[in-house]
Amino acid sequence: MKKIFSTILLCLTILSAPLLAGLVDAVSIVVNGQPITLYEIYKTQKSLGIPKTKAIELLIKKRIKEAELKRLGVTVDDYDVNMEIERIAQQNGIDSLKMRTILAKEGVDWSEYKKRVKERLLQERLYKRVLSTKIESPSDETLKEYYKLHINEFSLPEKIEVVEYSSRDKRALAAVMKNPLASIPGISQKSENIETKNLNRQLLSLLTKTPKGEFTQIIPVGGEYVTFLVQGFTNRKPLPFEEVKQQVFAKWIEQKQQEAIESHFDKLRAAAKIKVVRTP
Repeated sequence: MKKIFSTILLCLTILSAPLLAGLVDAVSIVVNGQPITLYEIYKTQKSLGIPKTKAIELLIKKRIKEAELKRLGVTVDDYDVNMEIERIAQQNGIDSLKMRTILAKEGVDWSEYKKRVKERLLQERLYKRVLSTKIESPSDETLKEYYKLHINEFSLPEKIEVVEYSSRDKRALAAVMKNPLASIPGISQKSENIETKNLNRQLLSLLTKTPKGEFTQIIPVGGEYVTFLVQGFTNRKPLPFEEVKQQVFAKWIEQKQQEAIESHFDKLRAAAKIKVVRTP
């Protein structure tokens, strides 16, 4: 009897496998004629650790963006990707072959890296097309008002309190960033109160742009990797408007461009034809 039951169970499993596969590949939502499958929703939800509703909205916006790329004729080929990788490598004082070796040691798949570079280039070119309408230059009064409203962005502290974490293993630092209280081998740490007048421009910018209680990005220093946990800023003082006028202008333009991009895609989202085929 047990043998017969096992045989029946095996047969049911074999017969149901194609049905399950079909369900996984089944279309859940259609956006302007383009499908989103149940599996895509599940994969996006799990890989990003977000609720199902957010995963669905993310995929809807992705389909809208893909359609806009096609409509505007925005493309990126392998040559564009390779040239961008060479540019990134040269910025870091290496060539693309050396960069590929470094990424491999860090567990980064080369084809996946190239895919991310291509996606970034596509987005940059798409946004450039969307922003083809010129944004009028602001008056000094407009810039001064923006400067007052965002005064903290144009202020400089005398000191920055940080905890510096360093390691030869980049993955160990990534683990620390997820759980600073964890005891992870190969990690060195020290608390510092850094005077901003002694910092180079790049590190000063990195630290001041990192919110209190958060980590900076991981940066290579010599043969090690370093990240800073920013704990506080001491005696923050606004810089004179005339001294930071170009920075204020750049920030203002950046905000207006972001608003224009969001408005463009919000309109596309509102006009999109969305049909739910299967409830995810």
